[in-house]
Amino acid sequence: MNCPRDGSRLQSRALAGVSIHVCGACSGLLLDRGELNKIAEPTGGDLEFSTLDLDSQKHEDEFSPAPCPRCGAASTMEKVEFNIHTGIILDHCRRCGAFWLDGEELERINGEVRELNEAAREVEDPPMLWFARFVWGLPR
Repeated sequence: MNCPRDGSRLQSRALAGVSIHVCGACSGLLLDRGELNKIAEPTGGDLEFSTLDLDSQKHEDEFSPAPCPRCGAASTMEKVEFNIHTGIILDHCRRCGAFWLDGEELERINGEVRELNEAAREVEDPPMLWFARFVWGLPR
């Protein structure tokens, strides 16, 4: 497989116990379905779902739409915004579910996830949620 940005051959590398494809020239990453959740900063949510759910897939960035490295010319990757209102535009193949992350995008994603995790720790659970957890924890 080749890089959709510069045509370089993608190399397999292990990251967080996952074998991903990396471009040695531009540091781009090709992630198969489910791999973004595995290599990004841990969080309680599904990063891929929150990125794709209700996204218009019509965002612009500095790169033109590219064919999916996995599917080839049969599928052009669409532009999706990571987790809404972050300004991090990823390329996604609707056909195979792969994501292409350019150079620094994984670092930017991890920064956003750290901020979200920190904000979640600062917000107290509403009393009704606390009560519901208590009730569900009672023996039946």
